[in-house]
Amino acid sequence: MKRSKSIKLVVMATTTVTIAGCSDEPTLDGRVYKTEAECVADSYVPDEVCVEAITAGKTIHKASGPRYDTVNLCNEQHGNNVCAYDSATDGSSYYTPFPAGYFLAGALTGAVTNQLIQSNVRPVYPERGSKRYYTSGGYYVGSYGGGSWRTYDDAVKTPPKPAKVQTRTSVASRGGFGSRSSSGYRGG
Repeated sequence: MKRSKSIKLVVMATTTVTIAGCSDEPTLDGRVYKTEAECVADSYVPDEVCVEAITAGKTIHKASGPRYDTVNLCNEQHGNNVCAYDSATDGSSYYTPFPAGYFLAGALTGAVTNQLIQSNVRPVYPERGSKRYYTSGGYYVGSYGGGSWRTYDDAVKTPPKPAKVQTRTSVASRGGFGSRSSSGYRGG
């Protein structure tokens, strides 16, 4: 009996250490800026990177930002007065929230290329009724004080998917904007 008890304790202790080592917390550091001027004033990245990064963020928003078939649905998901009418090159129209800012990953602090900028910038969007922000891919982006922000590595490693126009039914099936991410979902 003593032998099986000690084996169980070793297995339980190992499992606890393994679970503790698997954190679901964001680990990718960066900053969120609303404008180029805000980015330049902070000096987190070189000034020329600020201009290119914000421009890249706007391009990414245009291709992958959340889209809704009605302004009311957009407002329900992101808050009042943050949604605008837009249209795609195929002639379809939709409502989309304005990005609350652009997450710039810490990888941008050195010399960079345009491809590196594209893969380290993501627009972030508010979730209505909370102080939480998410990328269009559903990755949580959180403020950790002192200007520091964090998200998941996959938020920048995974290329943004082209946006689809959401309807009330598709939003309800997801549980609303950001809800997958806030319950442990980190993208998709």
